[in-house]
Amino acid sequence: MKILPAALAVGMLSLAACSSQTKDTTTSATGDPVGLKAVVINDALPYSTKNGDAWTGLAVDVLKAIQKEQSEENATTELSYVEVGSVSEAKDALTNGTANIVCGVGFSWKRSRQINYTLPFAVGGMRLLTTEGVDGTPESMKGKQIGVITGSIPANLVESQLPEADAKGFDSPDAALKALKDGEIATIAGGALWSKANMAEVPGSRMVPVRPYGRAGVGCAVTHGNDALLASGNLAIGQLLQGYIDGDEESTRIINSSIGPDSPVGLEADKIAAYYNSVLGTVAGIGKDE
Repeated sequence: MKILPAALAVGMLSLAACSSQTKDTTTSATGDPVGLKAVVINDALPYSTKNGDAWTGLAVDVLKAIQKEQSEENATTELSYVEVGSVSEAKDALTNGTANIVCGVGFSWKRSRQINYTLPFAVGGMRLLTTEGVDGTPESMKGKQIGVITGSIPANLVESQLPEADAKGFDSPDAALKALKDGEIATIAGGALWSKANMAEVPGSRMVPVRPYGRAGVGCAVTHGNDALLASGNLAIGQLLQGYIDGDEESTRIINSSIGPDSPVGLEADKIAAYYNSVLGTVAGIGKDE
């Protein structure tokens, strides 16, 4: 199956704006593939987490699918990880060429001027993970402290939609979650899927409000000029989504283990499939190239 140029991806998680590049960093000066150099953040469930020397999570599985697609189209493509501790470091890694792709990030119209987004493979919005008796509405959060990951889309949403709350910045999701566990803060603003995936880590916590702030999708991002990598990413993600809809065993395992019925997130399979159908409906064409 080939996915022709994608239309729009709508976004959720976080990535600070990156400067554009005109060179396709997926190939060397001789035209040979230089591999996937992927930005990852530890304990950013359900997207990426490190167990020993191995990385797992939905974003990692998507990266492996892109690696497989690139290897089939060119030659064997290596996948390496550039571990960062903050959104700012993720931006720097893409800007200076240390990395050429990041997955598990949300679309932003402003940031799309500097980076290109693939098709989304998840959807969510900002929700609050809290141990307090609040309902998450602006009224209930007046004067309340909310932990945010500096530079993230949820941090921007707190600033614009919860202006009377007191935002406390953290460099990484793991640092914010630790502060919540330790009782340093009582509420964190994060992506809905991240909040759900980590709720069990904080006894007595819950997610509010019922309806997320800002509905958005999650995909991968590459700097401008990486057209070959962007195309491979769209094709690999499109095949993954179509495989899930069709009941493909591997595609189903990848999605369900991270965000589906078999995961802490616990999304229903039919709702995931319905969303994937809507995503694939935005592409120019689906079918085998002749």
